[in-house]
Amino acid sequence: MNGDQVCPQCAQKASAVHPITLKALLTAQGLRRGVPPNPYFCATESCPVVYFDRGVTFNQHDLIVLVHAKHPADERVPVCYCFDHTSGSIREEIVRSGKSSAFHTITSEVKAGRCACEVRNPKGDCCLGDVLRTERRLINEVALVAG
Repeated sequence: MNGDQVCPQCAQKASAVHPITLKALLTAQGLRRGVPPNPYFCATESCPVVYFDRGVTFNQHDLIVLVHAKHPADERVPVCYCFDHTSGSIREEIVRSGKSSAFHTITSEVKAGRCACEVRNPKGDCCLGDVLRTERRLINEVALVAG
């Protein structure tokens, strides 16, 4: 992996991902187009491109999962793909108990070696930062509604 690049569609910074991520998450049609050797992940919500390299691009319809970065407001889309935490499930726990255990639960699972981020998470990396940001955002939203 060669570090960061810019997306050919939105010109925003993109992150290198391992080809195994694409092999795990592309549809059969996407795989038939070929997996580039040095793909990048574009996390820009408004951009249709998810992966790109050397003139090849893959959009959301080329993947077998919805991408949280592209659909952050959809509470059904996983924030954690390994342990199936969505912003909806995190919100439900916060409403019910006043807090979320997702970050701590996932941290324990990661330490135990039970995650598969490189093949389950479309960004090809650990979700903990996304989970923590989601928890904080939802705690604030629930507090405002309750306030």
